[in-house]
Amino acid sequence: MPAYLTETAYRMCTREDMYSLYLQNKAMYEWVAMNWQEFDKDGETINKGTFKAILRFMNDMKAAPKSIDALHQFILHNPKQVAEFEKTEILEEEIASLKEYDPEPTWDDGIVFAGLMTKARMAWTEAILQQTRLINSGAAKDTTSKETGTNAAIQYMRTALTKDFRPEAPAVAGMLHENIPTVLAGLDEKLNPAETTGKFPLGFSHIDSKVVVGKQNLRYIGIVGMSGDGKTTLTNAIVYNWLKQGAHILYCSTEHTPQEIWEFMCFLHQDHPDYPFTLPGLKVREQRNVSPPDRYHMNKILADIMHRKNLPGLLDCQQFRDWEEIKDYLQTNHKRNKYDILVVDYLGRLDVPGDQKFRDQAVGAMIHDGQKLTRTFDENRGIILLSPIQVNREGHKAAMKAEEGEARYNLNAISQNSEYQNDLDLCLSVWSDDDMKMENKVEIQVIKRRKGKQPGIERMTLNPNSGAFEYVVPPETKQMWERTVEDVMPEASTTDISSSAEWST
Repeated sequence: MPAYLTETAYRMCTREDMYSLYLQNKAMYEWVAMNWQEFDKDGETINKGTFKAILRFMNDMKAAPKSIDALHQFILHNPKQVAEFEKTEILEEEIASLKEYDPEPTWDDGIVFAGLMTKARMAWTEAILQQTRLINSGAAKDTTSKETGTNAAIQYMRTALTKDFRPEAPAVAGMLHENIPTVLAGLDEKLNPAETTGKFPLGFSHIDSKVVVGKQNLRYIGIVGMSGDGKTTLTNAIVYNWLKQGAHILYCSTEHTPQEIWEFMCFLHQDHPDYPFTLPGLKVREQRNVSPPDRYHMNKILADIMHRKNLPGLLDCQQFRDWEEIKDYLQTNHKRNKYDILVVDYLGRLDVPGDQKFRDQAVGAMIHDGQKLTRTFDENRGIILLSPIQVNREGHKAAMKAEEGEARYNLNAISQNSEYQNDLDLCLSVWSDDDMKMENKVEIQVIKRRKGKQPGIERMTLNPNSGAFEYVVPPETKQMWERTVEDVMPEASTTDISSSAEWST
């Protein structure tokens, strides 16, 4: 075994505290066991059987081996042996060499475990580069597409790199009396509402009262709907609400130009309480029927935005159609712009290289990589990622058949990319039929949330002038009504008023 792997294996079999360290770094060790691709002088893959046996021992026995002999006996008598783990001559040789191993006394734990991960990733990267060269030259085929050439090589490399190890920030653990500063910090956060600590509510009170959106909370967000339902409109409304909170946002759209997004934000801003006027709607603007007072009022809004008076956030609009380009731009400009949020309209419509017969697999890898980005970005501080998602035809048909007050969409409506179903932290849906579109009404529902309570279905009105969403019945009015009913008729308090069709209308 390589030096760092041998040193790690030796310590795991001779130190009582190694099980605790294993639990803290389990994902890292498993990644190393699976992805270390170093080769010996004869070109054979270096055996990792002993290392895998140690991980199996800790996972099964809930403790570290007390000695190398204890590990050896586990290998000999383990009833769950598999091909990579069963007793072999090579494994016997490794066990014998571990018993005779002379540990490095100058290496502390930090050097050993950081070095293990560094060496594993270096070897893993070299293996990817070698395979990419072979596919590019035609000497080997991409294992997924079975194709060769440059496009296949690029697709192989991009897919492979999504499997890189990027650990999430470890959860705080340990003794209560030793972690009082952490407890105090958590209490201060709850008692000081002025500090967002990376939390950015969506701006819809019926949702924000039930779930918490933030860089360390619900951070991978989808908005589900059919074409014309209002996915992009809802996305823009949420982006505007985030800008009011001071968020720094990178907005990448495949559907609209940066200028169209900027204009949308400007018209949304007319709803701010500082502006007691209404700008003309889209139809009037398209007919160029705009008066001088309208231009004056718009100039006031533009001056406000330019000086970031009532809209303190930062909005960086770019037009990328490639996921890797988006990530490169995000990383390159983060030091200057300090992004809190990434919006991609749409993630599922970005271009992917290679044979388009395998587009779904490439998009799936990209969706999964998006979740990883939300956890690991900015040295594990995280980032919020929001993207609209197109529903399938079956999901749309089911939504059209649902009765008022019933759920319109569910996660099966996005089954063509199951990665969304598993990876999203929060998923909203927006729906409207032809009659509702005529009345500028939409239904907004939460169809998945990883944490929090389930918000009710809300029917909302879309302001035709500003593009803002407005409650048909404000939530505070509903709460007041519910309290009144509960006081007067206690038995009525068990009724779910928010889901009542009569009340919703």
